[in-house]
Amino acid sequence: MKKKWQVIFSTFIFMIFFVNPSIAIESLGPQISIEEQEFDFKEVKQGDIIEHSFIVKNVGDQPLEIKSVKPG
Repeated sequence: MKKKWQVIFSTFIFMIFFVNPSIAIESLGPQISIEEQEFDFKEVKQGDIIEHSFIVKNVGDQPLEIKSVKPG
């Protein structure tokens, strides 16, 4: 009887983690999320100081490294 429960339990564990991978915990890695990806400053007079902030979020489960940023 004990052997029968071991086989049932082992089969159950196998089915949870290998047959249905959506149940298993997976690593997403770093995932960047930028709500506003561009901004139009409209007409700017020469010499005016302008600024705008972009909100960058890491929605993944690993550290996100931003190594360079270039204007569009």
